[in-house]
This record gives sequence, structure tokens and C-alpha cells, in this order.
Amino acid sequence: MECKAKHSMALLEQLQMMRETDELTDVVLVAEGVRFPCHRVVLSAFSPYFRAMFTCGLRECHSREVPLQDTAADSLGLIIDYMYRSELPLSNTNVQGVYLTAFLLQIDKVSQLCQRHMIDNMDPSNCLGLYFYARDLGADDLAVQAQRYLCRHFAEVCLNQEVLELECHQLTALIGSDDLNVSCEESVLEVVLRWVDHRRAGRAGHAPELLQRVRLALVDPAFLRQARRRNTALLCNSECFNMIDVVLQSSRVARAAPPRPPLRYGMETTRLLLCLGSDGKGVRAAQRPAYAAHSFCYAPSTGRTYFIASPCRGEPQGCICAGVVTEDNGIVVAGEVGDRRGSPQKIMSIDFYRYEQSSPASWVKLCSAEYRDMYALGVLGDTLYLLGGQVKLKSQYSITGCVERRAMEGGPWHTSAPIPIPLACHCAVSLKACLYVLGGWTPQMDRPDDEPDCLSNRLFQFDPSRNQWTERSRMRFSRYRCSTATLNGEIYVMGGIGCDGEDHGQSRHCLSSVEIYNPVEDFWREGPSLPWPMLSLRTNASNAGVVEGKLYVCGSYRGPDRHEVITKDILELDPWLNQWTVVARRALMHDTYDVCLVASLNPRDLLAPSSEDFSALLDSTA
Repeated sequence: MECKAKHSMALLEQLQMMRETDELTDVVLVAEGVRFPCHRVVLSAFSPYFRAMFTCGLRECHSREVPLQDTAADSLGLIIDYMYRSELPLSNTNVQGVYLTAFLLQIDKVSQLCQRHMIDNMDPSNCLGLYFYARDLGADDLAVQAQRYLCRHFAEVCLNQEVLELECHQLTALIGSDDLNVSCEESVLEVVLRWVDHRRAGRAGHAPELLQRVRLALVDPAFLRQARRRNTALLCNSECFNMIDVVLQSSRVARAAPPRPPLRYGMETTRLLLCLGSDGKGVRAAQRPAYAAHSFCYAPSTGRTYFIASPCRGEPQGCICAGVVTEDNGIVVAGEVGDRRGSPQKIMSIDFYRYEQSSPASWVKLCSAEYRDMYALGVLGDTLYLLGGQVKLKSQYSITGCVERRAMEGGPWHTSAPIPIPLACHCAVSLKACLYVLGGWTPQMDRPDDEPDCLSNRLFQFDPSRNQWTERSRMRFSRYRCSTATLNGEIYVMGGIGCDGEDHGQSRHCLSSVEIYNPVEDFWREGPSLPWPMLSLRTNASNAGVVEGKLYVCGSYRGPDRHEVITKDILELDPWLNQWTVVARRALMHDTYDVCLVASLNPRDLLAPSSEDFSALLDSTA
């Protein structure tokens, strides 16, 4: 293959030299008075347009000069250089001209390169122009990409002057879309009012037409009244006034209100429990194999089930060891690709993946770190923290307290202050700009005849501004394989394997205990016990999350023993009622999924099983 590439490059170099010296050139293309000597065979090899021109038997077959009307000379020059040199220096300034020329001359490879450049460099300031440019040109693929970007970034697009220069029919088509990523209809109404006010004299007559595309029933009545009072285009136009009046009157009489219009894309975004990861078991309906490569999601607000692509979907033996969700809703998981039950010494690094919400079902590798096991992952702002775990030194495994951090936007890993004691299988949570580490294993040297590790009931707080750890009040129970979450400014610790007080070798058992830590007062109190003793499905990952002020536990090992039976029920704790409730039974999560996270996602970007699929999947887990 390398030999073939060298041969091709050598041929191109010779053809370019012949073009530069006007040797054996047999046609001259003329655009805007600029002459381009070329070889017909080269032009024909790249362009069906030129091949047809030079083989059709018309005068261009024999003419020395061929004028190209409506073709920009600089764009044509770049395309010819690409044919001879395999180089195309595209920029935001020249790409549309090059694309138009390539489109007219049917040079598909150049068109593809231009499209890729425009897509890669698309932003809220240019996507609107690109969309109408591509649509008018008939470039359907580019138009679809630009429209998708435009809808997903509609709020940012509307901050640019470009939206105020649209024609009425263009704005009408835009605001009629169901795919606009807006959280409220008020923002759509604001765009319409700004567009009319921009040139009120010529645009006031278009207000009724545009207002019909605004879903007024979704606008807050108080906002609607205020908008009508302060905008003369709505106040003075009887048709606009009446449309708003009908909506306001309907809002006063709930029974007389017409059916609400469909929600926009952004209004459907909801908080979901994501049970990420799969060991290939649990969801195995033979007729529905696609679901086996996806992870279970649950919407507490509706009780609906969805599926998201698993981060290790291409690697059935891969596993996720930890995960976090950043303040700006970025989903990051850390894990390994390889056999989790195989030889860990073959795995040389921890791989981090980020979920790209702009590209549905897309996990992108973020970075890697030196391999360790049974670690915890934390996040503060835009910084990831890799905390403790077990490392291999020569032929021995050792528990460590070392901490590394890395900025989400990139760069190397840096060392932070270590945890005061070595820890593995511990938990980490973020709360009020601090990291908290609790529970887990730590080496013990006091009892040489007992197990080499003992359980911890200690809690450590990390202040990133001082790069300092501080020990806080201890839990009642020493424990690991517990679940943690933060709710109403407090830390909840649930279940796990442990013992009462400090671990001095006493009997360990599966816990139903819930402990709640108040960081302001630095004390622990007892919470409502779990309905049964339980531990998380994975050694060092939580199976709990908080949605809309309520705490959820998604699946667990259940029973007084350490591995009694797997339950796929979802428990809900209402902190005001202070009691647990089962809100979903036999949920369609994988057996021993890896980690539970909470993030805001749009159901349209996820896989929603039909009623038939749902029944088949439910039967497969029975």
C-alpha cells in the first residue's frame, strides 16, 4: 500500500511539473480572464463534467481554450491545484466559493472536503447563513447538518445580528420547527418581537403570520400580557391582539383550554437516572439484540424507560469503574477495555470517555491515566480527580492514597495532596466546592493474623483552593460497597458491607443502615433504614442518584448475606416523608451494571422501546 502511495505521489509531481512548464498541456481553462493551462486527462479523471465536455464531440473537444462562465478564478485555481498536488488550503473566507465551483463542476471529492470544513467550523454566528446557502444550492447533506446545528443552538444563534436580517418566510419556517432547543416558548416570542422591531415600518404587517407560528399556549400568561403592553406591533394590530386575547382567556378557564401544542425539543429535556455499563447479561431478548448494547435510563418524572448507548458497546468485556457528571451536565466515565475477570496486568491504563450530546449515541475518548484499580473519581468545576485505589508495584499490589487531577479541556495529569490514608473501594462525592472521600478499605498492621485490610469509617474533606485534606467526623459504621449521594446540602451513605464502629476484626455483614452527614455542623445522624440490607452491584461504584429533590437507589444485591440475590427494583426516598417506596419493579437494567449517574438528557436522543419491545425485554429478564 505504501509503495502504491509513493507511485501516485511521484505521478502527481511529474504532472505538476509539466503543468508549470506548459509541457503537453492540451487545454486552457479561462475564468474571469485568468488562464489555467491543464491536461484534459487530469481534468476528466477528477470531474464527470469535464469528461463529458471533452468526449461529447462538440467544439470543446478540439478547442484550445475553454471559457467557464460564472466561475470564480481564485476558486478554480485552488481546485486545479488540488487535482495536481492533492492539497486544498480551505479557510472560512474561500470555502463557499470553492464549494460552489466544485458543485458546478461535479468534483465530488472537493465538495466533500468543503462540506467537512464548513461542518467542523460551524458556530452560532455562521450556521444560519450556511443553512440557507446549502438549501438554495441543493446541497441536502450540508443543509441537514446546518439545520440540526441551528436548532440545537437556537438560543445562541438568536443573539447574532444575522437572525434579524432574515426574510419573513425564512424566519417563519425556522420558528415553526419542533426541533428548536429552547427551554421555554418565551424565547421564540422574543425573537419574533425583535425581528419586527428591527425594521418596524416594513415588518409590522408580518406580525400576525409570525405570531401564528409561536406556540402561545406554552407562553406564561403574565409574560404574554407584558409583551402585548410594551410592543406596539401586538397592541395596535387587531389580529395579533385577538390571538393573544384568546390564549389569555383560555388560560383563565382550565376546562375550556384547547389542547396544548407539542413541546419543542429543548422543553423535553429531563433529569434521568443512567445505569451505565453492561456485562452482557440481564437484557438479552433474542429478537431485540440491539438493546443489549445499550444502558438503561429511567425518568422519575414520568416513569418511562429509555436506553442510551453503552460507553463500551464495542467491547463486550469492557467495564466502567467510575463516573461523574459536571456542573454543565457533561457525562464522563472512566474504565478499561479488556476482560474484567482476566489478567489485570495486561491493562496498562484507565480510559476516560465523554458523552457527546450533540451527536446522539456518541462516546468520545477524553484522555487516559496510568492504570490503577478500585479507585474513586470526583469532579470539582471543570477538573477531574482520580483518588486512591490499588496499584501494582513490581509483583505486589498496594493500596495508595495518591490523588491526580486534570482539567476537562485538556492537558496533563497533575499531582494533588494525597488522601491522609491509603484507600481502595472508597466513595467520593462533591459538595459545596469540596470533595469528600469516605469508607473503603485501608491496610492494617495491628493484627498480623487477620485480613491484610480493614474497613474504614473515616471521612476526609478536600479543599482545592488550599490543596489540603481535613478529617471530619467519623461514620458509625465502617463500610464499603455502599452507595452515596448528596441531597439538600447533605451526604447520604446507604447500605454496603460493614461492621459497627471501627473495624477491629469483628463480624461483617450486609447493611440496611443509612447515615446522613451535615457538613456545616460536622455531624452524622441516622437516616431512614433501607427496606432490606443491600450493597451496590459493583465494588467501587454507586447505584444511587438524586432527581428533583428525591433520592433513588437503582438495583442492588439484596439480602443479609454478601451476595444473596440481585434485585432490579428502583427505590425512592422522599426526605420530607422520610420513607422509602418502590417506584419501579423489574426495571430493564443489566445485571451488575457499572455505575449510576444523574444527567439531563433529551428522550428524543435516546432509544425508547415500543410496547411490544418492552414486553419482550421484560420477559427476557424474568
